[in-house]
Amino acid sequence: MYQWSGLPGGFRHTRPGLAIVLMVGLASSGAARAADTAGVDVKALSHETQRLSDASGQFYLAWWVPQSLAAVIMRNTLNVPQADGEQMLRALEPYLVLALSRGQVGANGLEDVHDKADLLQHSVVTVNGKTMTASPADQNDPGAQPALAIIRSALAAMLGSNGRAIEFALYRWMPDVQPLDPAMSGTLDCVLYRKHYRWQLPVWAPSAPVPMRASAAPLPAAPPNVAPVAPAAPVASAPVAPIAAAAAAAAAAAPAVVPSRSPSATPLPVQRRKIDPTTGEEFPERYDYNPYTGQKLVSQ
Repeated sequence: MYQWSGLPGGFRHTRPGLAIVLMVGLASSGAARAADTAGVDVKALSHETQRLSDASGQFYLAWWVPQSLAAVIMRNTLNVPQADGEQMLRALEPYLVLALSRGQVGANGLEDVHDKADLLQHSVVTVNGKTMTASPADQNDPGAQPALAIIRSALAAMLGSNGRAIEFALYRWMPDVQPLDPAMSGTLDCVLYRKHYRWQLPVWAPSAPVPMRASAAPLPAAPPNVAPVAPAAPVASAPVAPIAAAAAAAAAAAPAVVPSRSPSATPLPVQRRKIDPTTGEEFPERYDYNPYTGQKLVSQ
């Protein structure tokens, strides 16, 4: 283990705000070699591919980096031409990529972090029940290093102070193992020291179409045998039948109003959330820290 002193020179000044730019600036007309991300909430994808925990001050991270997430990062990194980004993505295609980290949480970020050799020695990865192998020769693949350097910067920005000790583990796809895609079924398991993390795929799907407003349809014409109701002076003891008929005719002549939700509908279950006390952002209950800033979350 060693004491982490900061990011490499080119990435030391990366700000957490870069993460939002990377994850929401998705407008791109170029064809992607990775899975199509059109209509996909990529910010949600980054959440779903991330597994982290803090146990007694020990920080653990296992972040699966599928090709679709890597493609978004490449497309939205300044000064990376599209052709170069595509070439870097091709260099990652032979591998399942995991970002791993473990360290002691300190006042200024992680301390006593574990190096790559120790992380690989204490991790077991399986895809659909088949154990993957992280060959030592693959870990220094020169073709993959430029892409990993850019991805490291983006992930570190999203993790904040706890993102400065990321190590990448490359697992070469075996002939009998179908490469994983976040939009297709499958399972990915990673045992990191004593922590067991699982990804049950698919983790996202294209956004559902927005339903049409029901009130946009034209109202049906009134039946020909229904005469218009003339205003009349109030009668104290009016028969029930004429009152009901007048109410029905008035309802037919009034514009239809479609409520967004019926008052008698069964209430939706309350989803517990956690919030960042500094920014007010909300996150699912399973999150203990804001993945963008490292701020500890509190229950709502």
